[in-house]
Amino acid sequence: MPRVLAQDTLYSETRFHAAFPSIARFSDDHLLLAFRRARDGMWLVPEAKRDGFDPLAKMDHLDSRSHVALMELDPAGQRSSERLELLPFNPEAADQDPSLLCLPDDRLFLASFSYYPMPSDIDELMRGRSETPDQQAGCRYLSWGSHASLRHRARDSWQYHHAYLSPDGGYGSALGVEEYQPTVGAVRGQPLWRNGEILLGLYWGSQEGCALFASADDGESWCFRSRIARDDEAKVAFQEPALCADGDAGLICFMRTSGAGGRLATARSGDGLRWSEPRLHALIGHPFHPLPLADSRVLLSYGYRKKPYGIRLRVLENALADPDRAEEVVVRADGACADVGYPWAVQLADGNVLLAYYWTDPQGRRQIQGSWLEV
Repeated sequence: MPRVLAQDTLYSETRFHAAFPSIARFSDDHLLLAFRRARDGMWLVPEAKRDGFDPLAKMDHLDSRSHVALMELDPAGQRSSERLELLPFNPEAADQDPSLLCLPDDRLFLASFSYYPMPSDIDELMRGRSETPDQQAGCRYLSWGSHASLRHRARDSWQYHHAYLSPDGGYGSALGVEEYQPTVGAVRGQPLWRNGEILLGLYWGSQEGCALFASADDGESWCFRSRIARDDEAKVAFQEPALCADGDAGLICFMRTSGAGGRLATARSGDGLRWSEPRLHALIGHPFHPLPLADSRVLLSYGYRKKPYGIRLRVLENALADPDRAEEVVVRADGACADVGYPWAVQLADGNVLLAYYWTDPQGRRQIQGSWLEV
């Protein structure tokens, strides 16, 4: 049974909102932590003017200046450099959740997605979306799609960045793609390296579901491989697909759902082309990250957004084991509000696991925290 050894804050800063972390481990056992960072303007407001304001209810998951920050960690998971590295900015779009993969030669692959912030006068003509569409306040945006970036081992050595995935195989046709939009879909979840290819799961609404894309040139170009899961009645949206090798030359995909109470959905493929019908589980999480352990078990972690809010996990005997039958482990249950989750785990050189996730402290500051686990 996994045991929590320690918990600590990996990144917290008064003027920034930090969320949606991802971790990669290089061949020398050093780690790189990536997360989405954005402005938090509450530091501008004097305490005397905050009466009646609930900082726990303020969920700034949209910001016109959001970007991907990267932080170096040593093999034990401790911060090894005070200077953050930033993914080069796209001057048009704002970056969201990063998903990392360390390639065999130690280059760093980073997948992310963006949105296009809408000026107010253009928004009136274009009907940009808002996180709170019933309100006029907040950032309005157009979905701008998924993209890939590739960096050499050294920091600030980007080989390319913001290579957008183009629509392919009809994926995205249900919602329609305007000629000015570079791509379709969003990405959040574990990519895989297999047989000289990067495999990446995309998602985009209930009509599109999740799809598998593949790249044979380290992420510079992509092709549609298959549809992982879609509800033909468009009642359930399959989201944030995380890929895992099943130990038998196949794949299993762990997906969060909308329209099904946040329940876990899984689908399996033997070749990446044909997938089983998605199976809904009783397990609820926000979202899911599968970490294959050195002994072939799989640590499946997830955020928990019902009281008591926190982070939980289950250890599967193998990737194909039924998650509903695995015992649930509560990593922590002291969240101040439901705005927590998005764990991403990595096994350290000493065999322990570092689990990174975003957390909201009692003052409403969104930060990246970590739990060290003995597994």
